[in-house]
Amino acid sequence: MNTAPRSPARRALLAGAALCGVGREAQAAAGPWPRCVVDAQGRTLRLAAPPQRIVAIFPSNIEIVFALGLEARVAAIGGRVRYPEAALAKPSVGGALGYSPEALAALKPDLIVLTPSHGSALGLVEPFERAGVAVLVLAHPDLAAVRRNIDLVGRATGSEAAAAALLARFDGSLAAIRQAWQGRPQPTVYLETAAAARGAYQTVGRGHYADDALACAGGRNVFSDLAGAQQVSAEAVLLRDPEVIVSLQAVPKPAEEIAARPGWSRLRAVREGRVVVLPRSHFLIPGPRQTEAVLAYARALHPQAFGAAA
Repeated sequence: MNTAPRSPARRALLAGAALCGVGREAQAAAGPWPRCVVDAQGRTLRLAAPPQRIVAIFPSNIEIVFALGLEARVAAIGGRVRYPEAALAKPSVGGALGYSPEALAALKPDLIVLTPSHGSALGLVEPFERAGVAVLVLAHPDLAAVRRNIDLVGRATGSEAAAAALLARFDGSLAAIRQAWQGRPQPTVYLETAAAARGAYQTVGRGHYADDALACAGGRNVFSDLAGAQQVSAEAVLLRDPEVIVSLQAVPKPAEEIAARPGWSRLRAVREGRVVVLPRSHFLIPGPRQTEAVLAYARALHPQAFGAAA
């Protein structure tokens, strides 16, 4: 049994817990404080007051927190973070090699936001939960989940108005992009998220936010029969013969290098000069900037509709 003295915040949280519903109905209308939210793992978090010392782990979670205007309340970050620039000035509690519970505890957080994509980060849930610190786990398999995460972080931090405004911009951007290509044929597209040696390539299938982004951009993913992130062979790409190839690269190289791959000159996308190379940057970060990724895909798929290629 944990007999450690409880902090005032912990006592307030426990006292308010009885006032919080644990169902989705209570989550939908967060109401005053104390309040409850249900995270991606179905865990109910009971929050006594708006968190003031937030630790956000994983780039997408950090982008959401900063997009909601919570910079002043961020005590630290975790993960390989490049954006926003203001986040780089925050202390780091770890990254690819793992996370330091000690360093995190020293910051005295009252909310930790993390994601299942970082297995080592998930190891922080139980010890901090026992210590009375709210740990919000977000998942981001698809674009719908990105929207839910923005809403969830907004309610967990008392930033509902900022979340509503961000979602309105998010939805408005996607609607404007769809409107621009509406009525035009939707070409088949192969999205290459990475290229490995010996003819192995990374792509995505259904249930992945990048697959949703392609659909919003007016494209038809040639690997939509697969699920999530997948590795495919050159033969599989050749068999599906996409009309457009979009390659995401950390350091963009000329599209001609893709066209020069053995056998790829037979592909319709190569023959018709529809190979587009884009910087990976935030295209594979499931956060608010996914609207920018959708716009770039749409320009590659429907250059006439947007006045210029990506």
